[in-house]
Amino acid sequence: MKKIRAHKEGEVKKMWEKIEAIMLLIFFVIWSLGWLTTYIALKAVLFYMKAKKYAPPNKAELKKWCRYAAKHSFGLVENLPD
Repeated sequence: MKKIRAHKEGEVKKMWEKIEAIMLLIFFVIWSLGWLTTYIALKAVLFYMKAKKYAPPNKAELKKWCRYAAKHSFGLVENLPD
């Protein structure tokens, strides 16, 4: 009886390891698709800016807008900076 129970416990452990691996793979695929979508969208905006001959931001503007984007992402600010 003990050998049978130990054998089943080993099978259950292996099954859970497979389930965990599958869940991790699913999360990775979802994350990768989200990252890829964001990457392509950002490139589209940059190509649009280049086609319209908009001036790229300087370092100070980039720092200001990165700070704003980070705060806005966490709901810390709602109004646009001056």
